[in-house]
Amino acid sequence: MTRQYQEDLNLKVEAGTPVVQIISYEWRRVHGIAAKAAAENKRDLFLWNNSEGIKKWDRIDRKWLSENDQLRDPVEALDWYLTAKADMILWMEDLHLYFDSQQRNEIIGRLRRCSRVAQGYTLLLSQPIHRLPPELEKEVFILEIPLPDRDILKTVIKHVVSQLQLERRSSPEEEWSAIAEAALGLTELEADHTFREIIIEKKRLTAKEIPLVVETKEQIIKKSGTLEYFHPREAFRDIGGLENLKAWLKSRKAGFEEGALEFGMTSPKGVLLLGVQGCGKSMVAKAIACEWNLPLLKFDLGKVFQSLLGESEANIRRALDVAEAISPSVLWIDEIEKGLSGARSSDSLDAGVSARVFATMLTWMQEKRKPVFVVATANNIEQLPPELLRKGRFDEIFFVDLPGDSGRKDIWKIHLVKRLKDDRFKKGNFDLNILSKETVGYSGAEIEEAINEALYHAYNDGTELKASHLMESVKATYPLSKVMASNIMKLREWAKVRTRLASDERTEDLKPDDKMKSIQLKHEADNPFINQ
Repeated sequence: MTRQYQEDLNLKVEAGTPVVQIISYEWRRVHGIAAKAAAENKRDLFLWNNSEGIKKWDRIDRKWLSENDQLRDPVEALDWYLTAKADMILWMEDLHLYFDSQQRNEIIGRLRRCSRVAQGYTLLLSQPIHRLPPELEKEVFILEIPLPDRDILKTVIKHVVSQLQLERRSSPEEEWSAIAEAALGLTELEADHTFREIIIEKKRLTAKEIPLVVETKEQIIKKSGTLEYFHPREAFRDIGGLENLKAWLKSRKAGFEEGALEFGMTSPKGVLLLGVQGCGKSMVAKAIACEWNLPLLKFDLGKVFQSLLGESEANIRRALDVAEAISPSVLWIDEIEKGLSGARSSDSLDAGVSARVFATMLTWMQEKRKPVFVVATANNIEQLPPELLRKGRFDEIFFVDLPGDSGRKDIWKIHLVKRLKDDRFKKGNFDLNILSKETVGYSGAEIEEAINEALYHAYNDGTELKASHLMESVKATYPLSKVMASNIMKLREWAKVRTRLASDERTEDLKPDDKMKSIQLKHEADNPFINQ
């Protein structure tokens, strides 16, 4: 099937677009579309790189022939192109490496001249990242090749199986679709290497090897530094309370069904979860992927930023490309306000990198066409850029508050049953009403930690877990709602008119703890500049 990027390049060459920049890590796919574009337009195809000089593609024998292996300097190669006589396409690999070199001005000057050459000449610049001098932004057309889809990966499987002469029964063709599905998110070369290694080790490539494909993919994705592949086991039943949020999410699941688009629906964009720390926002992200049976990618925005010019923008594009390649998928951005904290700062602090990364993120969230459901969590609304809260970025914004009485009972029961199993939980005869009453203002994470602490006490005492162990742990816990009561109350007031509540359950009023005002650390008390 002819893909859009192939049609775009064919059209650009036919229309006489003088300079086209192709963004891709995959030289074989770039070679493929360049060769097809040359054949469609009856052009000769030449390739330049700094290690081999200039080569010419022989489409009859399907091989490269040396044209001038001395032209390894990019300026000389561009001069050769500007004086060439025949209709041609010159494909230059990784010219962006010279954009910050001493030859920068000469290269930019020649590229600007290339943009004015007569029809019949096309210069292709291929590179793995977005990088273009500002002087050329209006003169170069950019074509981005997405990561391989299922059909391309099936072609890779067929090629590897043929090259390694694997018997048909050791690689049944009817299983290739499932194997290709598992490899989504890999580049064509990464997939090629993965399939080869599995075949060499196992002497086969069948559906039984899918876990190996997924495991390799996880390691490759993790090495990117910004994404982590998760296998969540949490489900909505493992989350206490938040009934409004869970009901909304269950209804949104229908947006990924085959009949949804025909019915006129659009794929759901995502949800922003604001609220108190430790109240289940991250668990909700994991539960969504588990309930919807979709792959879950955790996106660390903080690791996007790199010191090299252009690297940060390239990092976020790579991460979003992977999320789209394995779609439908769930993209989880934990504590998004920390990753975007620089977006509101002055451009002078980081040369505008934060603002550009933020703009890339917003544009993608607004205009993405692939079914990627974004789950973003945030604790501090004051650090969130207002543009992120505008309708259209997310389908909905929910406020996740401290659990009320019913929610706390659910949380106590969920965690006690998970650790004790049903029989020990029933024998313990725990009074959930008392446990809930004694933990007003506690988050789900604080309740879970109290249970963990109580289990240690019971084990060291050589007895079964008792209610007395739980009470001791609760009394020894100082909840966040006492330390940050005023902050939580402000957050509640803000959320009342700006968000939907994740639960209709009434939460108890909080009172700041006066004891916190009198607490002083030892090094503060010993400070001579304070106690003079």
